[in-house]
Amino acid sequence: MRFFNTRSIGFKTVVMYLFLTVLNISIFVLMVFENQLDLIAENSILNCQHTASSLKARIDRIMANSSELSPVNINKIIREAVSLSISDLTLYGEDGSVFVDVSNNKIGGKKAAGMDELSMIKTAVTQQGFEGKLFSHSVNRQRKTIALYLPFNYGVDRICVAAVTLTMRDSDKQMTYLYRQCLVIGALVMLVHLLFALLFSKMILFPIRQLNAGTRKIAQGQLNVRVPIVRDDEIGQLASSFNEMSVAFQHMRDEAKGANPLTGLPGNIVIANYINDCLSNARIVCVLYCDLDNFKAYNDKYGFTKGDEVILFTRDSLAAVAKRDDMGGVFIGHEGGDDFVVVSRYEQWETFAKSFVALFDKGIHRFYSGADAHNGYIESVNRRGERQRFPLMSVSVAVVTNKTRDFQSLAEMIQIVAEVKKYVKSIEGSSYTIDRRSGPIRTPPPDPETPTMYSTKPNRSA
Repeated sequence: MRFFNTRSIGFKTVVMYLFLTVLNISIFVLMVFENQLDLIAENSILNCQHTASSLKARIDRIMANSSELSPVNINKIIREAVSLSISDLTLYGEDGSVFVDVSNNKIGGKKAAGMDELSMIKTAVTQQGFEGKLFSHSVNRQRKTIALYLPFNYGVDRICVAAVTLTMRDSDKQMTYLYRQCLVIGALVMLVHLLFALLFSKMILFPIRQLNAGTRKIAQGQLNVRVPIVRDDEIGQLASSFNEMSVAFQHMRDEAKGANPLTGLPGNIVIANYINDCLSNARIVCVLYCDLDNFKAYNDKYGFTKGDEVILFTRDSLAAVAKRDDMGGVFIGHEGGDDFVVVSRYEQWETFAKSFVALFDKGIHRFYSGADAHNGYIESVNRRGERQRFPLMSVSVAVVTNKTRDFQSLAEMIQIVAEVKKYVKSIEGSSYTIDRRSGPIRTPPPDPETPTMYSTKPNRSA
């Protein structure tokens, strides 16, 4: 029933195509009919004129040596007309008087020419004298007859006109053939249009309906739908793009299942898959674990709503640094709470960490009251239930890389991260640290002063 929806492109195409088909058939058949009808009439007229020419030649032979239109000559003319299957013959004088009128092999009839006959008689005489024409004629298409006026001389400058009415006998047969021809032509044109309509439907309408059905299924959540259209034209390209879009939607949905509901960033599952993929493909990367310091104390005093705002600010700060021109291909994930993960190329990590720490320290003050921001600390209850002063929130960035260590899995990397994170969080304020150690993974925690660990603390005013 959707195909016959008056608003559908299929219905509109059918209506338009039917109109064009009927119009094309009508115009084509009409042109053929008119052309063939003229040819039939011309052919019938030529046949009648041939008969009239034969009669004219015979009359001229009869009257060649005669000076009078005698009954004997008239009978000869009638016999010649009958031999040519002419049953309607009238001999007129130049003034329109009737010498003899033979109609259907019966002699006798009208006594004088009518106005139409008299006009044709004068025309035939004039055309013979000045133009040398054998006869003049008039056609009655409705009655399918042709009247021919044959002037001939007898005596001294005396003219008689033989009026012959002939039936265009072959026209009925030819008209029947013409009707049959037009019917066949119309059927052939209709067949061609039908084949073209089927081809158009197969090439355009049916693929559009398949794409529409696939789009509807995707809108209903069936992201595994594929359109089975394989072609090299624009429709095939559209179907290929549609299938690629469906695959992309599936990937996005799979990733969205592991996305953090607050920030919308990839969650634990996606983060783990991404890092393991980098390790398995031997990509040299740095993994930056970003953790907010004193976030719990802030939440306890200002509430979870304000805490969520800080989490979103942290996300936006990471994203702002990742969008810089010199930071292409940076991955950002959110493990949950105040823990974020960034994966970058090795040569990018320090620039990224320094820029992020500076951006975070510059904007975090606006989430505090004026007094707390001025004091540089807040008062809250610690885990032992005691009142305590907590510094303003800062960010600690622990960095590990597979450039110096051959990590086989994320689990091995997390073991080192815990060590680095413990060290970097021991530094007051925002800071970042990278583990530059090499060798086996299972090593005791490094001494904070060991030179194998590189750490730096940016200027708070930066």
